[in-house]
Formats: sequence, structure tokens, C-alpha cells
Amino acid sequence: MPGPVGGTGALALAALAGLTFPDTDQFLPLLRHRSAVTHSMLIVLVCLADRRLHPVAAGLALGIGFHLAADCFPVSMRGFATVKMPFAGTLDTQNSYIWLAANAVAGSYVFGMLVERLYGPQMQIAAMVGALLLGATYLAGVPGGFRALAVYAAIFWVGWRLHQPAVS
Repeated sequence: MPGPVGGTGALALAALAGLTFPDTDQFLPLLRHRSAVTHSMLIVLVCLADRRLHPVAAGLALGIGFHLAADCFPVSMRGFATVKMPFAGTLDTQNSYIWLAANAVAGSYVFGMLVERLYGPQMQIAAMVGALLLGATYLAGVPGGFRALAVYAAIFWVGWRLHQPAVS
């Protein structure tokens, strides 16, 4: 397991990589744009199999989550914008939205869970603030980004509130 500095660096670099990772499907043979293989948390699940990669998994979950949140706000959800399932064809509009949103929410959850486990609750708050800054910077430059940021910030807030222990 990397130390706090190495783990934090790996998390940050993975988050940056995760922002563009989903669109690698455009350069990979056999995959079409918005492939469910890259537009999901699949690579995060692979990283979760090895505890040493948990900081990388957290960063990828965050970056991919932001990308997928932005993909929920295309000009039109049809054709090129819909999610393509391997060996099963293209999802319809409604199911494409559900796929992207569910994976974005899962990314937020995995990020928060791993950061708390790796660094503790105090670091989790700092990581959330950093994550929202990263998300705001990324989403400000993409179509539908501000709507996606509002939705993603709400997801973060709800998740954080639900995770808080009850006060007696």
C-alpha cells in the first residue's frame, strides 16, 4: 500500500486520467463511442481487486464519474450519444441516461468510500472539496457541464449526509 503522499499523488493523477478515460473507446478496435466498457466503472472494479491500487481506483472513480455526469447532458441522446453494449447493441435513450447516471453515482460512492477508508474522515472532507474543484474546472469546459456539476454536487452532498452518524 503506498504511503499517504504516494497514495494521494496516485489518486490525483488517476482522477485526471479518469476525466478522459471513457473516450478512449474512440481509439480502441472493436469499441464504438460511448461503449459501456469504457463508460462504466469496470476499470475501477479491476483496480479494486488489488488493495495497492485502491488510491488509483478512487481517482478513476472520481474522474470517470465526472465524465459520465457530463455525458448525461448531450445536445440530443440518440445515435452517437447513446451507450453501446458489447455484443448486445445500443441502449435506447432512457436506458442510456440510466446507465450513465448510475455509473456516475457509483463513481461518487466508490470515491468517497475509498478516500475515507484510505485516509480517514478528515481527509475525506478535504478530498470532497478538492473533487468539487476538479469537477468544476473540468465541467466548466464541456457542454452541459454546469448542469452536471449541480447534479454531481447534490449527489456528493446527499451521500455525505447519509453517511454521517446520527447525533443523539
